Amino acid sequence: MQDMDRQRKIFIGKTIAVLAVIPVLIYAHAAGPDPGKSGAPGESTCAESGCHEGTALNGGGGGRVTIDAGGSTYTPGVKQRISVTVSDPAQRRWGFQLTARLSSNSKTRAGILAAVDGNTQVLCAAANLLEVPCNANPTLQFIEHTLSGNIITAVGAGRTYQFDWTPPATDMGPVILYAAGNAANGNMLETGDHIYTTTLTLNPASACPTGAPKPSITGVVNGASFQPGFAANGWVTIQGSNLADPAANRIWASSDFKGNLLPTSLDCVSVKINNKDAFVYYISPVQLNVLAPVDTATGPVSVQVTFNGSASDSATGQEQQFSPAFFIFNNDKYIASTHADGKLLGPASLFPGLTTPARPGVTVILYGTGFGPTSPAIPNGQILTGAANLTTQPTIRIGGVVVTPTFAGLSATGLYQFNVPVPASASDGDVPVIATIGGVSSPSNAFISVQK
Repeated sequence: MQDMDRQRKIFIGKTIAVLAVIPVLIYAHAAGPDPGKSGAPGESTCAESGCHEGTALNGGGGGRVTIDAGGSTYTPGVKQRISVTVSDPAQRRWGFQLTARLSSNSKTRAGILAAVDGNTQVLCAAANLLEVPCNANPTLQFIEHTLSGNIITAVGAGRTYQFDWTPPATDMGPVILYAAGNAANGNMLETGDHIYTTTLTLNPASACPTGAPKPSITGVVNGASFQPGFAANGWVTIQGSNLADPAANRIWASSDFKGNLLPTSLDCVSVKINNKDAFVYYISPVQLNVLAPVDTATGPVSVQVTFNGSASDSATGQEQQFSPAFFIFNNDKYIASTHADGKLLGPASLFPGLTTPARPGVTVILYGTGFGPTSPAIPNGQILTGAANLTTQPTIRIGGVVVTPTFAGLSATGLYQFNVPVPASASDGDVPVIATIGGVSSPSNAFISVQK
């Protein structure tokens, strides 16, 4: 479909001067504009060049175009997924064009863009913006919607396009993504449409800006129970202020990994526990969630956050060999758990249409953290590629009845899983679950929902 769109676009572009027929012009633009319409410096958009007319550039009512690169950094040579979203409360047809340029020279291409589905296509151009066939090292490159990606939606629905960008293989300094979004009214004419522009600057992951306010840590707690104490290779929640950029609120993305290695930094935020790198999963200005490194230390250990080169004072966390806790839905009381078929376990009112209670006698799956060493041992900071059984077997009580897990161990990175039968004697309602391992018990305020 993409090749057909490109052939149609080239054919129409060659015949516009002869035909000069409005429907043909619309069809050409529906398949995407010519190169050089992303709003990069010295280039235009469809608002200025007459592709689409309606209001002045960025003059639509409440609309916008945004770029999401999963953060504000790039790792040289490592592919990352980019999203462009076009929105406008009054419009119903959407398109875009984006290009990546070096901040040091806006006329120089930065990296390689690639379509991942039939909704986008890549164009290449010479320095004068005339379209040329793409090769392995194009002078300039753009990505934009295709004809099939230029659909009509409900009014105000907006549209998100996704594609891949591979940064330059070496650190080339900041890169700027330039994007222009078209929010059209779908009237089959080139009038009444709104064009918006935006940019996103990505810095090399190794080059963090300086001058950020000093981070401050107010709490270091178990990432499941939110109580003091955590275990090696367990989830830890760090609370405080100035822990990340004021606008930061994200978890790790595939682009943050280097091969099978977990990220030790997200958007210039890093954490050390007992002077070892922790693995950063979630960042916000007031909370970080990290996976503790593999370590044999127990007792008080130092915890320190660094953001944009500014390090917090060391706080103290209590590292234990065992710090068992079950993850809880909505930080309420119901354990994050599923039925054996993977469907969510809980009262019907928890997540209406998604959760159902467990029946006595069936096997359910519970998830937690802090249950200690496994066999085989887990390599520090690597993605878990298979299951690993606990070396110390826990005692699990459901409604006061001891049950024997058919599996107890790690099933994913930092995630302990327990396949356990619900006792046949379990009564209807909220049934408490407590796990004890190495003489340490999980909090008593964790429940599953049971219904005969």
